Amino acid sequence: MSGTAFLQTAPLMGPLQRYLDPVDRFGEAIFGLIMALGVTGAVQLGMEEATSWQLFLSILGCNIAWGIVDGVMYVMLALFERGRAARITMAIRGASDAEAIEAIRRELDPTIQQITSTAERHEIYRTLLDGVRRSEVRPVRVRADDIFGGLTVAVLLTLLTVPVALPFAMLDQPHIAARASNAIALAMLFLVGLRWGTLTGGQPWRAGLGMVGVGLLLVAITIALGG
Repeated sequence: MSGTAFLQTAPLMGPLQRYLDPVDRFGEAIFGLIMALGVTGAVQLGMEEATSWQLFLSILGCNIAWGIVDGVMYVMLALFERGRAARITMAIRGASDAEAIEAIRRELDPTIQQITSTAERHEIYRTLLDGVRRSEVRPVRVRADDIFGGLTVAVLLTLLTVPVALPFAMLDQPHIAARASNAIALAMLFLVGLRWGTLTGGQPWRAGLGMVGVGLLLVAITIALGG
């Protein structure tokens, strides 16, 4: 099953759409596949005499562990961004109008400078300042959505990397299984890269080939080191 097909699996689409926007979904997919290539090579190098089944279990276990790590990072980053927003809000509330608008300008200018005039931005910042001073600052804590979002990331990465590990469960010769695994990962990277290029407004074929290039570099390094 291709990378894009996994991202469209019915039971997973609800949580994916709720917790991750399209760019984040495909960004996580690219990370997961590149990570799977790296893990596959690393496990092979460390278990030269292992059977294909032992390699399958090791690679799958590493991929699941990385999925959990990335899920935890999702929760931590959500908490960090919420804390950062709260700190900025408190700083703006305690500042003069001029200082507060300058702080807002530093945050937002890089994002909206290309599509607004100076006068329009000033009006936007003034409106935001009024809203910030009326808003309630809530305690910064982990929310249920953070937990479910982290779980979604972990499950997504695990599902995407299962096809990469499967050749080790199906083929008795580890080196042949490794090449089949590499081919599957590269094909999935190409498909996900195509979609990534479309979503980000770039050139899909270049994005797909670029992802394959990164994957091939990892494979070449692994082979050069004896994997």
